Amino acid sequence: MTVKNLLIIIRTTPFNTVSVPEALRMSIGLTVHDNRVSILLIDEGVWNSLRVVPHTIGRPDISDSMELFSACGISVFADEDSLKERNIAECDGIIEKISRQEAIGLIAASDVTLSFG
Repeated sequence: MTVKNLLIIIRTTPFNTVSVPEALRMSIGLTVHDNRVSILLIDEGVWNSLRVVPHTIGRPDISDSMELFSACGISVFADEDSLKERNIAECDGIIEKISRQEAIGLIAASDVTLSFG
């Protein structure tokens, strides 16, 4: 079986939908078949790069999924332009900031792209 590069693009906040925690859980599941999985946080999705407490407003907590990513070989990236537009200076430790050009390259290099938001 050929290894595929899968990219999950998250464009929505962790607060207004359950699609973010579902996308993160799906990302972990996609590694079972030796796929190379990456996650790109862009636009409003960069809010997921912060340590937040969504269960206080009745939303699922994504921290458990985020902690599993390094063990599963999942890379998580945040678009620097989106971060700057929202005045977000620091991300969670496992998230790598990348330029918009690098984000476009990540999308172009993917065999399969799934977008949430």
